[in-house]
Amino acid sequence: MRMRFARAGSIALVVGLVLSGGAALAGGASPAAVSVKFKSGPEAPFGGTRFDGAVFDGKVYFLGFRTVDNTTDGSIWTYNIAKKKYTDTKDDMPVPVSNYTVAVLKDKTGTGLYIIGGRDNDGATINTVQVYYPKSGKSAVFNKDKFPGKTPSDCISLPATGVTVVDNKAYVLGGMSFSTSIPACVDDVSKQTWSFDPMGKEGKKWKAGPALKTARGYITPAVIGKTIYAIGGDTNDAGTLNASPKVESWKVGASKWASETNLPVVGDAGIAGCDESQAFGFDSGPLAGTVTMAGCGQWPNADPSVLQYSVKKSKWSVIGALKEARRNHAGMNIGSASKPQLMVLGGYSADGSLVLTTSEIGTPASGKMMGSSGVAGQRSAAAGSASTN
Repeated sequence: MRMRFARAGSIALVVGLVLSGGAALAGGASPAAVSVKFKSGPEAPFGGTRFDGAVFDGKVYFLGFRTVDNTTDGSIWTYNIAKKKYTDTKDDMPVPVSNYTVAVLKDKTGTGLYIIGGRDNDGATINTVQVYYPKSGKSAVFNKDKFPGKTPSDCISLPATGVTVVDNKAYVLGGMSFSTSIPACVDDVSKQTWSFDPMGKEGKKWKAGPALKTARGYITPAVIGKTIYAIGGDTNDAGTLNASPKVESWKVGASKWASETNLPVVGDAGIAGCDESQAFGFDSGPLAGTVTMAGCGQWPNADPSVLQYSVKKSKWSVIGALKEARRNHAGMNIGSASKPQLMVLGGYSADGSLVLTTSEIGTPASGKMMGSSGVAGQRSAAAGSASTN
């Protein structure tokens, strides 16, 4: 049944200043680093977390989300980039889920927005592969090509944020299972990687790839050229998620993953590691040769630091901060490679219990280096229940 809720404007709460604008630079930004400044964007008429968005034909599509009351809504919303307007399409995903990433792929029907796995309203981890076609408003479920990923305990693996696309194939990185799932399984993490070919034969669209060096879930992926970066993520210690500093890279087609420089320590908690975040890789333009990560999730909390990785120098720098800390937010480049506009929307706030309705849009300040400073701003949020995985 389609779920409805009050517009965010009626439940938005101004909860004061962000506690911190992110960690000061350790030793300053590297010469290759370009600061990215985030400003407030249009607020959404819904509170959503553990979701994602994808750009198609001038609009961002959001394929459902976990709501402010911790239920799961399959409603498909759009954001018109030019008009800066949110619209409910009145379409729903066949299987409403949270904890997903959108993969934009072309198949024999056309351009589709794919979701691989996720968690349903009952908290069950599922292996459903489903697609929404934005041109027609139709959707489909691939019952003969369910996600084959498993943790070592033979539980269905939750890909969550760990999905990206190279050359019209979706790549799934690691995953996690939980004793709190319904039905219960085991708290575990996976090293598995898988590729999904939307043009492949029915029942044969999945192919195993090389294992990650470090098993983890809630990985933040980014792509530069044909190289995939698996950034951070979580280990699972009896249900407690611990943010990992590990970063690995894999050039598609190579035999194994390679280690990259670990994430730096950020935030007052002094944690080296990020999870449940959004990252953007660039081949060209002002951010060429870098990966910019917009926010640093550290379950159950979040840090607003914006980090940037110089591939050439193998070095991380803190180059700015979001106006408000968030994790499990949607993220997409609503600009271009030459004129990036890194949009983030929703997610959980710093304390892990408020579901945000706010958005931010980041643009690079070409030629300007980030100094040691904090950023403060006001925070709007929709009240929600305490976060669960």
